[in-house]
Amino acid sequence: MGRGPDMTTSLTIEPMADHDVDAVRAIDELVYANPWSVATWGRELGRADRHHIIARDEREIVGHAGLLFVLDEVHLTTVAVHPDRGGAGIGTRLVASLLDAARRHGSTAAALEVRSAHRRTQRIYARFGFRPAGIRREYYSKPVDDAIVMWLHDLDGEAAGARLDRVRDEIIGATGQGART
Repeated sequence: MGRGPDMTTSLTIEPMADHDVDAVRAIDELVYANPWSVATWGRELGRADRHHIIARDEREIVGHAGLLFVLDEVHLTTVAVHPDRGGAGIGTRLVASLLDAARRHGSTAAALEVRSAHRRTQRIYARFGFRPAGIRREYYSKPVDDAIVMWLHDLDGEAAGARLDRVRDEIIGATGQGART
């Protein structure tokens, strides 16, 4: 696999399909202490109130992300990138694509949980306008860690659209690639 921001392969963001589950689960085994089962993925992909996407380079799936629609809000349920591909902007592209989908859906706010120890990930979410709103004590296991609850309240506003555009421009500048969706 390619590494970091110097990757030269093109990246596409596309809807996740049933045939992608094995590749997604392989990434999750490397990233999550308690990855979702095949049955859980089957339920997720079959629900109209869920939206799951994958990031694919020329050869393989390198990341995925998903969200849950709840009335006029969304909850980012998962964002995972293969550890060998960290630092290449893939996670940021996935989050931007999720937020675009949420805006198209008419969502006004977005929420997520992130490990308190994952400061870099928290900074990525902050670029999109997410702000800490609370703590869920010992939310994560293996290792035990608190979750920082983060909210983005102006998702449907002009400021959120401008932030998304700015983050996209930063990604293109850093990687030399646009995100094709």
